[in-house]
Amino acid sequence: MNTITAMLNTHPKPGPFDAGRLAECISACLECQGCCDLCADACLNEREHLAHLTKCITLNSQCAEVCAATAGVLARVGQGDAAVIRAQLQACVAACRACAEECEMHARGMDMKHCAVCAECCRRCEAACQKLLT
Repeated sequence: MNTITAMLNTHPKPGPFDAGRLAECISACLECQGCCDLCADACLNEREHLAHLTKCITLNSQCAEVCAATAGVLARVGQGDAAVIRAQLQACVAACRACAEECEMHARGMDMKHCAVCAECCRRCEAACQKLLT
């Protein structure tokens, strides 16, 4: 059991979600935020390919922000509004999908290993958010 799960298990009003799935989603969002921030920084240091990576950098930054916001919304689930939570999860799914697709393109086409790692991380977060939506 991780710390987030332990916190959720002690919450007096944990909301409608299974604590394990909720903890998995919050953790995935926080990890994805870090991966996207690191990928954007790595892309900025790809001097030879920088002009081709502007969309990737933008999507990394957007995805990182959406993931951070999603983790925050999910951490306030006790009194949260179901429609707001659903909308935030849907936004996170969309941001992660867009970022993963862009990073996958660079991982294949330009052999950018940092983009391959980021794409995998985004796909995990997308799946965790989707799982919580169902």
